[in-house]
Amino acid sequence: MPADKSYSKTSDYRRATKPLMEKRRRARINQCLNELKTLVLDALHEDPSRHSKLEKADILDMSVRYLQNIQRQQVAAAIATDPAVFNKFKAGFNECAAEVRRYVSQIEIDYNLRQRLLSHLGNTIARLATPTTACTC
Repeated sequence: MPADKSYSKTSDYRRATKPLMEKRRRARINQCLNELKTLVLDALHEDPSRHSKLEKADILDMSVRYLQNIQRQQVAAAIATDPAVFNKFKAGFNECAAEVRRYVSQIEIDYNLRQRLLSHLGNTIARLATPTTACTC
C-alpha cells in the first residue's frame, strides 16, 4: 500500500505542475516571438506601431522571408566576388536545366508552355555565360 501512496503523490504532483509548466512554455514562446518581431521590424526599417497586432504566423512568415532574402544576398555576393563559386553555380544550373529539358521532353505538356520554359532556361543560361551578369533566375 505505501507504494500506491507514493505513486499517487507523484501523479498528483505532475497533475498540479503540468499546467504551470505549459503556461511557462507558452510565455517563453510568446516572448521569443515578440523579440523576433522587434528584430525583423527593425531590420526591415518598419514602424513597429503599424505592426502592433501581428499574428504569430505573420511574425514567422516575415522572419522566414527576411532570412531567405539575406541568404540570397550572401549567395549573390559570393557569386559576384568569387569566380569559383560562380562557376560551380553555373555548372549546377546547367545540370539542372538539362534535367528539366529531359523531363519536359518525356511528359505530355502543352507545346507553348514547353517552348516558353525551354526558352527561359536557354536565355538564363546565355545570361550566365557572362560572369558579370547578376542572376535573377
